[in-house]
Amino acid sequence: MPSIVDSKVNVQIIACQVTELDAMVPMAEQYYREDHLQFDPTRFKGALKSALELERGSAWWLCSAGERVGYALLMDGWSIEYGGLITTLDEIYVVPEWREKGVASQSIVALREQFLARGGVSMNLETTPDNFRAQDLYRRLGFGDTHRPIFRFVLSQA
Repeated sequence: MPSIVDSKVNVQIIACQVTELDAMVPMAEQYYREDHLQFDPTRFKGALKSALELERGSAWWLCSAGERVGYALLMDGWSIEYGGLITTLDEIYVVPEWREKGVASQSIVALREQFLARGGVSMNLETTPDNFRAQDLYRRLGFGDTHRPIFRFVLSQA
């Protein structure tokens, strides 16, 4: 059976420390620009710093050949329906010159294994409806469509 991860490079995930958040901002800004989202660096760093300090999530550098080639953010929660610890892959970004080399797929598999080792029971993610490349990748990695609409009520624009 062929591997679900077709990789042309070796990828490592390395925990990002609170003191390194400034270094993540340029990649995050590019990610938001590509996804047509409004980016506020102060809000990004503040929200991520709080999540890390409160141990509600984790930030990861995606590295290859000794270089930071992307980042991923996991945010943890709890689900009665699924019976325990869940996480959401809130953001994953790979710099353009490192795409199509297996960085995202290797990283997601490694993050999933790390999360399972912590006792996690479900990993969630979402993408824009027109990002078919990402949807195809997620399906190849075993993620399934929930067939559930997502609703949101924003309580604060902090």
